[in-house]
Amino acid sequence: MYAEIGFIALLMAFGTAIYAIGAALYGVRTRAEHLILSARNAAFANFALLTISLVMLWGGLISENYQMTYIWSVSDPNTPIFFRITALWGSQAGSILFWSFLMSLFAVGAIFLNWRGQRRLMPYVIAYTMAVVTFFLGLSIFLENPFERFWIMPNNDVIRSVFIPAGGIAPSADRLAQTANGLNPLLRHFGMIIHPPMLYLGFVGFVIPFAFAMAALASGDLSTNWIKASRRWALVSWVFLSLGLILGGRWAYDVLGWGGYWGWDPVENAAFLPWLVGSAFLHSIMIQEKRGMLKVWNMILIIGSFSAVIFGTFATRSGLVDSVHSFARSSIGFPMFFFWAGVTIVSVGLILYRWRRGELRDEHKFVNLLSRESLFVLNNVIFLMLFVAIFWGSFGAPIVSELAMGTKITLGRDYFMTVTPPLFLALFILMGIAPLSAWGATSIRRLGSSLLVPLMLTGLFLVVMMLVSPWNWMTLVGYGIVALAGYVPLYEVYRGVAARHRGLKESWFKATTSLFARNRRRYGGYIIHMGIAVIGIGVLGSTVFQKETQRTLAVGESLTLEGYTLTYDGFLDGQIAEDGREMSIAEVTVRRGDTVIAHLRPRHDVYPGSDGMSNQTIAAAHSTLENDFYVLLVSWEPMSASSATFKVYINPLINLVWWGGLILIVGTVVAAWWGEPALVTHGEPAKAKRTIKGAGAKA
Repeated sequence: MYAEIGFIALLMAFGTAIYAIGAALYGVRTRAEHLILSARNAAFANFALLTISLVMLWGGLISENYQMTYIWSVSDPNTPIFFRITALWGSQAGSILFWSFLMSLFAVGAIFLNWRGQRRLMPYVIAYTMAVVTFFLGLSIFLENPFERFWIMPNNDVIRSVFIPAGGIAPSADRLAQTANGLNPLLRHFGMIIHPPMLYLGFVGFVIPFAFAMAALASGDLSTNWIKASRRWALVSWVFLSLGLILGGRWAYDVLGWGGYWGWDPVENAAFLPWLVGSAFLHSIMIQEKRGMLKVWNMILIIGSFSAVIFGTFATRSGLVDSVHSFARSSIGFPMFFFWAGVTIVSVGLILYRWRRGELRDEHKFVNLLSRESLFVLNNVIFLMLFVAIFWGSFGAPIVSELAMGTKITLGRDYFMTVTPPLFLALFILMGIAPLSAWGATSIRRLGSSLLVPLMLTGLFLVVMMLVSPWNWMTLVGYGIVALAGYVPLYEVYRGVAARHRGLKESWFKATTSLFARNRRRYGGYIIHMGIAVIGIGVLGSTVFQKETQRTLAVGESLTLEGYTLTYDGFLDGQIAEDGREMSIAEVTVRRGDTVIAHLRPRHDVYPGSDGMSNQTIAAAHSTLENDFYVLLVSWEPMSASSATFKVYINPLINLVWWGGLILIVGTVVAAWWGEPALVTHGEPAKAKRTIKGAGAKA
């Protein structure tokens, strides 16, 4: 029942998406309002049908319907209910259906919220979003069907089909349960459970501003309407993508057992690339809104964001790269490549068409190198330089070398650690300067005056870092640049709050909430910059000053590293968890000086599986704001476990990476909050208004 209903709903969703495209385009061409309305209703029906299809797959997972091939491949009787639910995106077929569902959800949200305000754009938005949904539904129906079932034919062949074939019988339920694969052990981690949906939300979310941009090009409405309609979607998508990247890093840190959180893996980079272009887009659209500039540039950036999303999905699912993050090589590679290439070519063609007609001319010119728009453009150039450098190292060099020389050249961590740090530092420098510059023109004297207090705070911060953390002169410069990028927005918030406190006699709390309510976008952006600065400090400390050692210890023996002492206390072998995995656990005591600070239990898990045994090394860590003491159980003496080998890392400031991510999320929520803030608070004295304006409280 689950398979039949789910697949029929999938087919109907495919049909409604195709109908929505045709009705929307024909309706706008013939000015038939009833057809455009019908296209909207078809998009809503598409979402309802995809919801039914998704619920049916979830129903099969929860009820352990192992006759469905997808459920057999990602679950087994030992899989806890939580992991059976999240196994929906545990493999390719389910994740593509989930991708389609989220895309349809975002499309319906965009159509519903903008139907009255952007009627000229909406037919094209419907067509573009439903075209993307149609493509991914086609993958599900024809290439990666999650509703296929096993059938045994009279000649004992096992075939896969949604509906019962002539002469086919269902395999024994007990036999299917015994041979079910179960969820990949690497995915049995909270970070990895949440990481894929966050990335999917980020990926599909960028389709909405892309669709509005293409609608503007197709309709000829090249005002800022498409930006106003889509900027919050872009911001929400950006934060989901940011959260997905951070959670992916946390998963790698906890599960992969190499002491770090970012290895410059091609699939990690494939998710990072749209983040870079999306970040440039979010900065750049402010210039078009404020100054009527960079119209072509913004179109290119949003096309680049969407193109990077599709290319990243293609790279992850086509077998183009080998990675612990990627799906197995499959038949969807070529269709995805041609879809990516086709969408990109059509989009660029529309830009060229409007550009040649002179419809994308800028309204102002750059007049000052230190103006905010000039600094934002420089910021975008650095983002794109990072994009090119990371794309070349991850995909360009391997693909070109294989095509030209027949040998795949892989550029590893050393390449990225050489090329990217100067570019990231340049970004942080601009983060520290750009918020203090003005639109149109800024003098060096004014900029220097605005930097005085943040520079003093940065100096104080560096003194503290020299006292409490490892440092050298090069890293101290890096700490200073990153810290300045955080103190500038913090000081700007303080100036605005203090102005309201003095001018309007508001309490500090009231002044803070009122300031953010007046311009959520600006001050939410300041919080985002603070979060990124905190992440930057954490990345610097944990990358440059990481220490490690590896030793084999007998029970009772110890190793020392950077003032810490680890003592091997004993071993617990053959421990069985609720989900059937066998755990081998080492017990260790960690001291700092003469003080016991932690009892840790690094372990090695072995999962029962149809293909033998799947192994997983789980680290143990003692975490403080200062650092992580991170322990891995590498190996142990069989039977007696009288000796064991441990790998130990000390990762300074690493927890700032995770805390910075939380600050970033808070800032994005503030910046993306729906509803336009009031431009003027009624009853404000004129003097107070001037005071607030002088403090930078007005956008």
